[in-house]
Amino acid sequence: MKDIRSRRLKLEQLTETLIDIESVTGNEQEILTFIEDYLNKNKFTGEIIKNDGGLIAYHSQTNSKVALVGHVDTVPILDDQERLSDSEKIAGRGAVDMKSGIAVMINTLLDEKSNEVAIFYTAEEGPIKENGLETLMPILLSEFNIEFAIIMEPTNLECQLGCLGTLNAELTISGESSHSARPWIGDNPILKMNELLVFLKENEVKEHKIEGLDFKEVISATKIKGGIANNVLPPDIKLNINYRFLPTLSNNEAKNYIMESLGKFGEVQIGDIANGAMPNLESKHVQAFIDTTKVTTKSKQAWTDIARFSKENIPAVNFGPGDPLLAHTSNEFVNKNQILESYKLLLTYLKSYR
Repeated sequence: MKDIRSRRLKLEQLTETLIDIESVTGNEQEILTFIEDYLNKNKFTGEIIKNDGGLIAYHSQTNSKVALVGHVDTVPILDDQERLSDSEKIAGRGAVDMKSGIAVMINTLLDEKSNEVAIFYTAEEGPIKENGLETLMPILLSEFNIEFAIIMEPTNLECQLGCLGTLNAELTISGESSHSARPWIGDNPILKMNELLVFLKENEVKEHKIEGLDFKEVISATKIKGGIANNVLPPDIKLNINYRFLPTLSNNEAKNYIMESLGKFGEVQIGDIANGAMPNLESKHVQAFIDTTKVTTKSKQAWTDIARFSKENIPAVNFGPGDPLLAHTSNEFVNKNQILESYKLLLTYLKSYR
């Protein structure tokens, strides 16, 4: 590892090195140390701020106004996780989400010494309240004059604007236990699910247009648990309902919709919630990025940390290498040409920034 850190790697090699550093959420210290050492040993002359949320790296003699933002953690590695590299692609956990983007950020920071501040943060793939960007954001707001943020999530080299809000709620459907040989004595909550399933099916996906872009409002049951024994009717069943709501809705409006819609099926308890972000097409910084890079523009059909910048009235875009449909899969891979192209487009934009 020491030899690797002390020499400049090609983008593809750097991506592979980052992939080979296991950094499942909660275990990011090694990769943060690698990034810090790699920068310092490859003639990075700027400053690095480090805390529990991650790293902020910037050129102290410049006015850093553009934030490059990426999380260093990954979801867990699967038993059948593919890990390979050939002439066209690199496969491995985090190849898409988002170690190729992290590699691009590192190289950009070393090569373009003017406008950017790079934010490498922890725990994006875990609970929202533990996200490292929450710890770093007060520093970014107080110490920097950030005008624009580029969230380096995988977008297939598209400029993906805005994001959906996300809410998790636990729905408890109550019943009454009894011996399974005498179900008439009890009340089986599983049999009460029919109307709920109809509601979920009818409302699973609703299509909307916001600022001319297509967004899909989505509600899904993602977990179900219940039962205490094979021969006992369960006293209740619990479902996790995940609601991806439009950026036009406030958190309270999303909560009210879920409470009103699901309350007739059982007891609803709201869990974590995060606001979405509008596309913000009217922003001069968003338009300048689109005009300079000339990439395709679409909506972001997910939640990303663009929402945290939107909340602070900082315009932002999602842009990075990798197909987001491959994120978190066992055959997750990124095309090498996308890594190189995203780096070139990012440099082009930063050199044009005024």
